[in-house]
Amino acid sequence: MAEDKSSGQDGAIAEFTALREEIIARHNNQQSLLSIQLTAAGALFSLALSGADKAAVLLVLPLVTYLLAGRHVAHSYACHSIAAYISTELSGRVRGGLGWETWLQPRRSSPRRYPVLNPLSISFPGISVLALLGSLPFLASLSMSGTTVILWTAWLMGVILTISSLRLVWKIRSDSFM
Repeated sequence: MAEDKSSGQDGAIAEFTALREEIIARHNNQQSLLSIQLTAAGALFSLALSGADKAAVLLVLPLVTYLLAGRHVAHSYACHSIAAYISTELSGRVRGGLGWETWLQPRRSSPRRYPVLNPLSISFPGISVLALLGSLPFLASLSMSGTTVILWTAWLMGVILTISSLRLVWKIRSDSFM
């Protein structure tokens, strides 16, 4: 019987180790997503600044931002789910428990008073806002044509995607500290 408990505990510890490795991998993926976002933003802003007629490339950023922010948030939720599983299900199967999640919970800081100043808000939707504002002078200078209608439609879709990105980032930020 003691061997059953020992092997059950060994299995729980092995599961804990695998889950912590998954959390680390997801955090590394989040860092990669942030790097891709900043690289894409830098490249597209550089291209747009190289000539006034190239400002329309900025309209790609809200879409890129939305997609990357969505993946970033998905990794955050997965990490929170794993942490909850470790705390509620796995810890009880190990003699003495796995105290990391229990220890961490009261030490988490509260969300910032000004969520717009959250680095994720700046890195994801903030960049989209700058792209949309940066493309406005170019769009306003265009004469009415089919291309102009398409570009203004892209701009409006960019506004919607930027708002969606902001909601994603704010939601994960507030859920992280519950």
